[in-house]
Amino acid sequence: MKMKNITTLFIKGMLLVSFMHAGTVAPSLSMRFNDLLNNNNALTAPDIALGLEANVGDGIYAGVESQLGLTDSRLYVKLGYGTFGMGTNAAGEPQFTIGGNYSVVDRFSVNLDYILNQLTDNGAGGSDPDELRITLKVDF
Repeated sequence: MKMKNITTLFIKGMLLVSFMHAGTVAPSLSMRFNDLLNNNNALTAPDIALGLEANVGDGIYAGVESQLGLTDSRLYVKLGYGTFGMGTNAAGEPQFTIGGNYSVVDRFSVNLDYILNQLTDNGAGGSDPDELRITLKVDF
């Protein structure tokens, strides 16, 4: 069931990218530090994500990202300094992201995302706690 959701999300993402009037489509490589505000305040081990980002014009970008190992994937829209995304977590449950990005130098940016986990199930009848994620991203 999890693989079916990931495949469906990947196909939808490819269709989105295919049908957009894109000026450029470029790959990206991201290093994510998930759950920065966890209980023990320790920096988590980074996860690597690969993606495609398309310039749809006037500073608006749309893209798809997938964490290596296919545990986390999302579609996103980037408008100036803000990013909005939706995708699935490792359990195939929906996640929504709201964040900001800062371009440090050409093709290198730092992104800060707030991950909304209100639709997830933690196994005890409640939802997983929301997370804060920082990403170091290189566009090619």
